[in-house]
Amino acid sequence: MGEGSKTTELLTSTMGVKRKRSNFSEEEMLMMTNMTNAVNNVASALRETGPAHVDPDLYLTVREMPGFTTEALIVSYTYLLKNKALGKGFVNVAINHRDIWLRNYLAKNYYM
Repeated sequence: MGEGSKTTELLTSTMGVKRKRSNFSEEEMLMMTNMTNAVNNVASALRETGPAHVDPDLYLTVREMPGFTTEALIVSYTYLLKNKALGKGFVNVAINHRDIWLRNYLAKNYYM
């Protein structure tokens, strides 16, 4: 027998094999459904929180802004913590641009 006929014979013999499905009890199905739901809930919660990284310089950058009350700076800092991309951008812009951003944000949120 040649190499090609062995391959054909192997394919022919395995194609006729059917997988036997195991039947789960009602209790097992309920447990699997509950576990699947729990895993999906954890995955959804992780997707909603997003990355937890906060720029380590954010607090000092906000706190050291001159001309703002402590309350206004805390409100701004809290907002930037919740919006990590904005917080990272805030740290990376020039101080005069930070001042403009803070004044606009605080004016829109009734702190000025």
